[in-house]
Amino acid sequence: MTVMRQFRDLTLLPISETQTLVIACDSSAAIGEKKADMVSLATATMAAYSLRVPLLETLCIGASPLAVIDTVGNEMQPTGHNMIAGIKAELIKAGYPNLPINGSTEENMVTVTTSIGVTVIAMAPSSSLIGLASSTDLIVYQLGRPYSGETLKTHNDDVFGYGVIRHLRQLPMVQDILPVGSKGILYELSEMARTNQCALTAPLVDFESDEMHRTAGPSTVALIGVTVDQQSVFDQLISSDHAFKSIKKIAILRK
Repeated sequence: MTVMRQFRDLTLLPISETQTLVIACDSSAAIGEKKADMVSLATATMAAYSLRVPLLETLCIGASPLAVIDTVGNEMQPTGHNMIAGIKAELIKAGYPNLPINGSTEENMVTVTTSIGVTVIAMAPSSSLIGLASSTDLIVYQLGRPYSGETLKTHNDDVFGYGVIRHLRQLPMVQDILPVGSKGILYELSEMARTNQCALTAPLVDFESDEMHRTAGPSTVALIGVTVDQQSVFDQLISSDHAFKSIKKIAILRK
């Protein structure tokens, strides 16, 4: 019998002995160009950020996206049209220009705030899924800083791209990659420890600091779990790469 299960924010559905369907989703509201929005931002940009979250979640676990579904809580013209344009632009940026897109809009009600839900359906060889349980101690690195709302608009150019995640996925000492969203770094660090069956016993930064609890918006932070005995090799590999300029060690997870 096929057993569906929840893993972190993902739904994992084995569809054969070797393949697993991976489903991720995100939503955004009150950010856009409508009169009652709390944060003013180009509609296309907001939709792109909403796609970024589930797209990163699937990439980080080792899945390849098959399709995107957008559920727009607004009219097609102009809001839905601009959202779809933003989604398509983000897919091009991520390296998936031809990925199928399906969705729906709200044509029955007049809306005063911008909203969207985005679902990514992906597939992975079951054996390639990472982060399901490490067999060794991990040292956890923080890539990026937590940005959202107005601070994200200011630091947009500092946010890491999809190529960085793909590069990390190729490194054998990287055992887990976990994007951070609205629940903050400390919450996701605890999730990494729990799902890898490790104890979070060795903090390397102040866990009470604001940065550890602040929302990371559209996954402007990723946690990277590296095999402890390979950390010096990892440090050397990334030392000359500008994409990792903001990386830092934040904790050790013990088996």
